Amino acid sequence: MLASPPFSTTETYPDALLRAARSRRALGGWWGTAVAATAATVLNWPGWLQIRSGLDPSWQAGLAIGFMHHLQWGPQLDFTYGPYGFAGFLEPFYRSTAFIAVCFSFIITWALAYLVVAGVRRYSEGTYWGLAAAGVVAWAVMWLSWAEARPADFACVTGLGLALCLLVARTPATRANLAGALGALAGFALLVKFNSGLIVAGLLILALVGADGAWRERLRAGGLGVVAFVGVFALAWVSAGQSFGHLAGFARASVSLLAGYGAAMAGGLHHASTAWLALGLAVVAGLVFVPTFWHWAPRKRVVAVVMLAGWGWAEVKEGFVSGNHFPLFFRVVLVAVALAALVRPPRAIYAGGLALAAGITLLAVNTPLLEPVTSIRSFGADLVDVAQAGRFAGLTASDRSRVLKDERLSAPALSMLRGRTVAIEPWEDMVAWADPGLYWDPEPVVQSYSAFTPYLDHKDAAFLSSPRAPQRILYWPLRTGFDSRDPVMDPPSTTEAVYCHYTQLALVKPWQVLARVPDRCGPVVTVYEVDVHFGQPVRVPVVPGKIVVASFTLSTPLVAKVEGDLLKPPDTYLVAWDRPGGRVTFRFVPGTAGDDHIVSVPASLGYSAAFTPADIHQLEISGGGWKAGQGSVKVVFRAMSLAP
Repeated sequence: MLASPPFSTTETYPDALLRAARSRRALGGWWGTAVAATAATVLNWPGWLQIRSGLDPSWQAGLAIGFMHHLQWGPQLDFTYGPYGFAGFLEPFYRSTAFIAVCFSFIITWALAYLVVAGVRRYSEGTYWGLAAAGVVAWAVMWLSWAEARPADFACVTGLGLALCLLVARTPATRANLAGALGALAGFALLVKFNSGLIVAGLLILALVGADGAWRERLRAGGLGVVAFVGVFALAWVSAGQSFGHLAGFARASVSLLAGYGAAMAGGLHHASTAWLALGLAVVAGLVFVPTFWHWAPRKRVVAVVMLAGWGWAEVKEGFVSGNHFPLFFRVVLVAVALAALVRPPRAIYAGGLALAAGITLLAVNTPLLEPVTSIRSFGADLVDVAQAGRFAGLTASDRSRVLKDERLSAPALSMLRGRTVAIEPWEDMVAWADPGLYWDPEPVVQSYSAFTPYLDHKDAAFLSSPRAPQRILYWPLRTGFDSRDPVMDPPSTTEAVYCHYTQLALVKPWQVLARVPDRCGPVVTVYEVDVHFGQPVRVPVVPGKIVVASFTLSTPLVAKVEGDLLKPPDTYLVAWDRPGGRVTFRFVPGTAGDDHIVSVPASLGYSAAFTPADIHQLEISGGGWKAGQGSVKVVFRAMSLAP
């Protein structure tokens, strides 16, 4: 640690970093910070995630397959993660996707550690705690926060750190470089996870508004940011085998997924204490940041508060819309508190706030194991795996064999699928990766539960009704779907398209194999309409020998709309009578309420009992922010014939 920095103490640290890059003094230049950041990264390296069956590995495998086969985003694939979504997880699906995942994970982890070390070192006004202490702080913060190893979600906090640097930078060159870095990060993050890219882009715009310097100079920096954004996005888009002609479709589907996510996802918190701990962590973050902001010029102060509040709101939505994601909120905000050193809060406030944030995080989430030696070995092993084709092939061969065994797919079942285009529903796309002989041709929206808006549901239904539809569907039976939804209604129009265009070819327990046939559904005829209140049961009309579907028009109270905009709307439920078990309550997706929901099927469906839905004789819509007897629900029943 130097007794005095090799640059003017009137400089802010981003400008000093630029000058320090020219310095060769021992541990005094930028490379000392880089070494400490590298150590913090390697000592916290998680290693490969085990490839296994399950809901999340299913879509992660699907994104990797889509990348390898250049499936087009927009017309062929859509999801909340994008063409490089697999990069957010260290999973060795393919050698090229694993290499990209290792690079992205390392860059995001290293950048965060670098920013923490740089801030804690206090490059301006002498030393803050020095390089050694800064390295320990960065390592400890990454240890507590990196347990989930989700670089796609940590890209936003990396963007926050760079935006804070841009706010306090004083030279045009530094601001231009930081704007370019933010633009490049936003361009790639948009293709990893769409909302992360939007957040980083928003941070870039706000930071340029609040930064020092004349408007003309800030516009030039913004121009460099735009060039970096467009350049990185375009290069990555083309490298993924995508066509620029599909950009509009990709954007529309991504926006639809963002718009419908909050209302479709559920999962409440198991303990109310989690919400109180989250509030406490938010207060700690405010106490660390805001006193520093308050001494700034009015424009910069307002922008800084808006930036921090907007970023925090986005992280609350990310962590608490679906209640099981809350650990991510604590870990990301802990990193943000560590990054507060970049704006130079008083030492005592920063140290106390960081200690409190770490303590709250330890109370709220499971403490990761402290295994630095294992992390070093994992880092080396991952690099060797990617570098050596034979070793990587052996790694994936054992994983593929295990997945097929776990999925209980027999040789006769696979023989019915090989040589045909295949979709796998409602998820378990891992099967298509485990058996390279299958030609995976999925519905556009990866995993059926994600088609939670009319646009997405109709897109999947139109695909299954078109000549481009897969020749086979491999289906896993579900009595209760994702998030306690009714699997027959998730998504509704898509299920109707399956029944109309696919017959059962075989039952290879536990799987069902469906074969594509010409449309066997007749014209739709309206049978009955009724207006009721929430919580009021409705009799389902009996139409022998025909499929009966129901569509719903729901009213929404103002309070529920506000709740939905701020976080998520109240849950809506469908209560069905005469399902197995008599009376069953499912979560209902209000976004697709107006689509056709199958409530009764005739014997001509021809599916085995495990895959044939029991008829609903009575149903009820409840919740949605209404008490029983309030609000309005319009139900329209229609019927259509179904040929054997």
